[in-house]
Amino acid sequence: MENSGLVGGFYRLSEWIMRLAFLNILWIIFSIAGLLLFGITPATVAVFTIIRKWFMGQVDIPIFKTFTSVFKGEFVKVNVLSFLIGAICIIIYIDFILIASFGGIVQSLLFAVLVIVSLLLLIITLYIFPVYVHYDLKFFDYLKWSLIIGLLNPAATITIMVGIIVLYQIYTFIPGFIPFFSMSLIGMAIMGPAYFSIQKIEDRKKTLQESN
Repeated sequence: MENSGLVGGFYRLSEWIMRLAFLNILWIIFSIAGLLLFGITPATVAVFTIIRKWFMGQVDIPIFKTFTSVFKGEFVKVNVLSFLIGAICIIIYIDFILIASFGGIVQSLLFAVLVIVSLLLLIITLYIFPVYVHYDLKFFDYLKWSLIIGLLNPAATITIMVGIIVLYQIYTFIPGFIPFFSMSLIGMAIMGPAYFSIQKIEDRKKTLQESN
């Protein structure tokens, strides 16, 4: 049967719905298998790895096999990275509490600095998974390049934020979507703009290298 026209469109749409739902169910199962604390991050990396391959045109990859391989292979490394980011978040939170005891201009200045640092950390958090699955770097280089890519592509960063907010509203009004599309759609919303931002930077780098 030829997948063209309206019928073909519905068929392709149903395929993508099944892929996203299956990917999200795997994310939930593997997150629970890792006792949540240790499972969520490697399961999320597996989600982003598969979505990246989809954006690269590899839509027929074996989802379960790829997911399992990434989850096992990146379990330790990505958990260390996530605990590092978590520690930074805790330090910033404590700093916010501490500056509440200050007064006057000192409090205002420190608060402004922490807000800026928090925004930079937000950008890092948005891009850390796309950067992690795209590059093989040292721990602190993941943080550095996540921030650089986010700052160099403000339109993509804003698009990601808007996408997450829209999905949050959808999940709030239709909670039935959460078990099937929560992380998979969030992964698409983040990985799409991030992937093309990374590609744009790499194309610029390649053009500069060819001109020199």
